[in-house]
Amino acid sequence: MNAFRLLVSALLLLVWAGCATTPRNPVSVASPASVAALAVLASDAGLHEKARACQELGVVGGPEAVSALAGLLSHEHLGDYARSGLEGIADPSAGAALRQALGTLQGRSLAGAVNSLGVRREVSAVPELEKLALDPSRGAAAEALASLGMIGTVKAAKPLQQVVQNGPEALRIPAAHASLVAAERLAQAGNVSDARTVLGMVVRSLPPGHLQTVAQNQLTALTARPAR
Repeated sequence: MNAFRLLVSALLLLVWAGCATTPRNPVSVASPASVAALAVLASDAGLHEKARACQELGVVGGPEAVSALAGLLSHEHLGDYARSGLEGIADPSAGAALRQALGTLQGRSLAGAVNSLGVRREVSAVPELEKLALDPSRGAAAEALASLGMIGTVKAAKPLQQVVQNGPEALRIPAAHASLVAAERLAQAGNVSDARTVLGMVVRSLPPGHLQTVAQNQLTALTARPAR
């Protein structure tokens, strides 16, 4: 415990020393709270303490925390907490770390990283998410479709329409759900015409049922709005 306190104190001194000078990029200076949480991750603290540190970094952390959190994405017990921390860090490096991890993560960890990219609405991840959505062998196609829906740009909606129309039967319903979300995002952004196109594809491609009815109702509600 004494050694851990010494480590935190030393790191805090480095931060304060940096603040006492005129940094080239003041935004990149880590806060004392971030330094303390990173010290927990670097220590022999228990899983509970490290999980809390990951969560705290999502609130107080910046680019200085990205590497430590990214290194835990595949951890059996801390992976979910690490990606939650990355979700909360606004710096683009957090999104880049999640994108980079897509090539190495597997199973539940891969699905979690894919979901986090959707939560962040990481537009730059659309190409990687499209590949995952169209490649069920990686085991994260449904999650990739959901994230594309959350991102909700015109480019993100295109693979959703492709899967709704011609994709594997097991993925058409997840793609339809994601399409409804994407259409709402598009309409909110003023892209009413594109939202109608997405909804129209769902209406035409699905058999009569709840999802088709919801899509038709959304489409009807948009008919009175001017296209853009």
